[in-house]
Amino acid sequence: MKPSKSSRFRLGVAALLASSAALALSGCNAAASDSGSGSLKIGVTVANSTNPFFQQETKTAEKYGKEAGAEVLSQVANEDVQTQSNQIDQFITSGVSFIVIDAADTDGVGPAVKRAISAGIPVIGVDNQSKNATVNITTDNTQAGEISCKSLAEQLGGKGKVAILNGTPVSAVDDRVTGCKRILEQYPGIKIVADQRGENSRDSALPIATDILTANPDINGFFAINDPTAVGVKLAAEQKGVSVIITSVDGASSATDVIAAKGLITATAAQDPAALMRQAIDLGISIKKGKQPEKSLVLVPTELVDASNVSAYTPWG
Repeated sequence: MKPSKSSRFRLGVAALLASSAALALSGCNAAASDSGSGSLKIGVTVANSTNPFFQQETKTAEKYGKEAGAEVLSQVANEDVQTQSNQIDQFITSGVSFIVIDAADTDGVGPAVKRAISAGIPVIGVDNQSKNATVNITTDNTQAGEISCKSLAEQLGGKGKVAILNGTPVSAVDDRVTGCKRILEQYPGIKIVADQRGENSRDSALPIATDILTANPDINGFFAINDPTAVGVKLAAEQKGVSVIITSVDGASSATDVIAAKGLITATAAQDPAALMRQAIDLGISIKKGKQPEKSLVLVPTELVDASNVSAYTPWG
């Protein structure tokens, strides 16, 4: 049987992850035997506990780390850079083997990351490019913004008013917006009437989108930096009784269910948080074995999910 487009995409991502990191691991059992029972300790900190993407990262870290014979110290920063910096310091004190961080602020965590590196503890940035990290593995967020906004522009026929529902100051968000704007610049008939930062969540996006819709009642579309934000925009538009086209980034069920139902969210650039976290842990184990990564940044491309292929796509959360 020919694999679905979604299956081919996930297989391709897995292959790219393995080749890009240049790892020669023989699997979690081998990692466990090499590190010794109970000797491997991993510190994991993610930006928040409400976003399904971060939830998937945390679950994967705990499960995959356990399979590797590791003790996983899992923390949530609640979008506060000082909290996350303190967590990194706690990991240093605890003597973790390495740290995996999805940063609440990619530059703001830099000093704490540097302290870990100085203490001989590798730091793997995942999803975002954490400053001073040993290596970062992320979705190719610029490419994600490009394909999402290309879909938006094409659906608008190259004309109309759009808004960008931006997010927190992390590399993943900024790169998505950069990619989006790069594409929209190619459409002189499209005008960006608003670009406002939120907190990457539905609840944050709802009032911001409501204000944008109030100020721009003739707006035609939105680019949301992630699927929870897109849902907030959708709710705002529905409450206002207006029809807009919304595209985003993530590939979560909160967006793909709407796409399948032919709702206001029409496309999302799909990424895979579980695959990113597994690879981040593999990188950490490999570094502890003395195998330095060939690249300081590993980028994983996304695939656009829209009405043409949503039925073949399996969302991650």
